Amino acid sequence: MKIAQVVCVLPPYGGGLGAVAHYYASGLSEQGQEVAVFVPKSNYNVHSQKNYQIKELLPLMKIGLGAFVPQLLWRLKNFELVHFHQPFLGAAWPIIFLKLAKGKKIKLVVSYQQDLTLSGWRNFYYWLGTKTVLPLLLRLADKIIVSSFDYIGGSIINGYYLANKKKFLELPFGARDDFAPRPKDPRLLDKYDFDLNDRIILFVGGLDSAHYFKGVDLLIEALSGIADQKVRALIVGAGDLQEKYQQEAIDRRVADRVKFAGYVSDADLPAYYNLADVFTLPSRNKAEAFGIVLVEAMASGIPLVATDLRGVRTVVEDGVNGLVARPGDAADLRQKLEHILSDDGLAKKLGRQGMVLAQEKYRWPQIIEKLNQLYLSLK
Repeated sequence: MKIAQVVCVLPPYGGGLGAVAHYYASGLSEQGQEVAVFVPKSNYNVHSQKNYQIKELLPLMKIGLGAFVPQLLWRLKNFELVHFHQPFLGAAWPIIFLKLAKGKKIKLVVSYQQDLTLSGWRNFYYWLGTKTVLPLLLRLADKIIVSSFDYIGGSIINGYYLANKKKFLELPFGARDDFAPRPKDPRLLDKYDFDLNDRIILFVGGLDSAHYFKGVDLLIEALSGIADQKVRALIVGAGDLQEKYQQEAIDRRVADRVKFAGYVSDADLPAYYNLADVFTLPSRNKAEAFGIVLVEAMASGIPLVATDLRGVRTVVEDGVNGLVARPGDAADLRQKLEHILSDDGLAKKLGRQGMVLAQEKYRWPQIIEKLNQLYLSLK
């Protein structure tokens, strides 16, 4: 089958949106499918270490991560199936016109990954798109994939979901097989001036403005309230907000306990997870819909602390593989982190149970197989 994936970003840009498209395309290619990924041209080297075709698009207009790319209308015409990753409203219109023109001759799958919460005039642009483009896109889709029905239950498309449940498929995200428990790497401990007695809180995620909602400032505030100086934080990720977070650490007098690793390659990430005694995703709002980093930490045997958000709470089962904190509440986040770090028995139990869940539900090969079966059912 000749398949096109359409997404606004790809790795090495951080974040789940591009990562999901990448893992879909890579896994499908390994199963023998002919896959091309269409993505707006950017400053990132998206061609490195990919086993599928990448078609870069020159945007007519670009707003943040979004772009208007009308050339999709003719560049997709020879594909049998288009898999569109929303949010990317600038690509939705040409896909809608293509689907209207070709009808059943082309299949359309939409991955609804998240609602957006933007600032200023950009939020008006997004709101306008959700009232005009999005309803038509959903109606024309042959199938709509969501990471969890729990998230969709609180999203802006909940009404459409309730009226068209048979059109929706719940398909979570996964972790690669190289995310697995291993001893802490002595070279990385030395690199960040950690020792084996330190208790390390790990965060992995984008530090750019598009990922403002990740709650890194809440993590730094929570750490500042932990008296034990052996509790330290490692923040993996890059972006324009990094300097702001570094200043936050200085202002809260924990700069010596917070290490910023910057960008870390996919190949090196598993070793960074293995440094952690607890992993946290302290996101603030529904812009966080799932958290691939959570399942990567689970697969590595690390207990979790995440906020009680729709979608996220389907991954972190409170008291099973981690603890759930109130969104935006640094004091509650601190309490949950301290609870795990002060109880080795609890930490080991949560980490062990998380590994079992990851193996049962969150490995990419089994997820890709379900996606492939979906595609075949639409032929």
